[in-house]
Amino acid sequence: MINQLQEKYQLSLLLLLSIVAVLGVFPFVVIRFLEHNYVAAIIDMTLVIGIVSLVAYAHKAKQIRLVSAILAIFINAGVVTIVVANGTGSFLWVYPVFASTFILVKPIEAFIINLVACLSLLALSDIFETVSLNSFVVTIIMLSMSAFVYASHGAKQFSLLETLNSVDPLTGALNRRAMSTDIQAALALAERQGVSHVLAILDLDFFKKINDKFGHAVGDKVLKDFVTITTTHIRKHDRLYRFGGEEFVLLIPDTNNQPQAFIQHLRTAIKNELKTPDGQEITVSLGVASWVNGTTADTWLKRADEALYLAKENGRDCAVFSKD
Repeated sequence: MINQLQEKYQLSLLLLLSIVAVLGVFPFVVIRFLEHNYVAAIIDMTLVIGIVSLVAYAHKAKQIRLVSAILAIFINAGVVTIVVANGTGSFLWVYPVFASTFILVKPIEAFIINLVACLSLLALSDIFETVSLNSFVVTIIMLSMSAFVYASHGAKQFSLLETLNSVDPLTGALNRRAMSTDIQAALALAERQGVSHVLAILDLDFFKKINDKFGHAVGDKVLKDFVTITTTHIRKHDRLYRFGGEEFVLLIPDTNNQPQAFIQHLRTAIKNELKTPDGQEITVSLGVASWVNGTTADTWLKRADEALYLAKENGRDCAVFSKD
């Protein structure tokens, strides 16, 4: 699923970093030119231009994860270079750069990048003739451990927020918010590449009778079992959403022009495996609509819903495919 919340969050962090780079590093470019320290000034200017360029590319291309990783490596390489070139005059930049790495990439990745940068400083720089090596090692370890714990906690909280934002709490299927996002992404992909997508609405037949006979607790379990069975028989990149009540939506990308066989296999699997407490089979009706040129989210769902209506009219326990 394309997670717009996470994308916006990461983009805002990248934008903040570029602002800090301009406001924090650029003055030193001027200062070092005035001090005739041209090597350090050029390195600092390269860092500023590189950071701003990468962030601009991230905003344009939406390659957030890739750009963040490149940026993390870039600023660590930059700080090692400036410390080697400028000595103790640039040494303190190590700490904010190492901390920023944990904002850009996953905690374990940040730890590895920082470790490589730290070892590079130990191997290439002569600053430890004037700076206490023991103090550097201890303070860097404390900084990295603190940043690691904080970043790990933040990642867990964001994962929880993502789950709450996109998953139906009863069944574990994705919710309508996630469905809306994914359908728009599927439509955009189909328009660009002509990839075949199929949208199906699945309705559990006579579900009200199950609730009336066995109670809502059993009805809830049936819904959960339905999701478990369905996700077992679909592919990893297929997506199942709870549409409301006992209705679900299945988004199937790249069907290789054989959606009928796939849908019928799924319907049969559900019929064979989904049971009431007294062992009676539970069937599903499906309305299926393939993507066609000019499809919108509303028209796609409407075509699938009309096909579902026909499936119910035909006696249920069947799949009806919308005529394009």
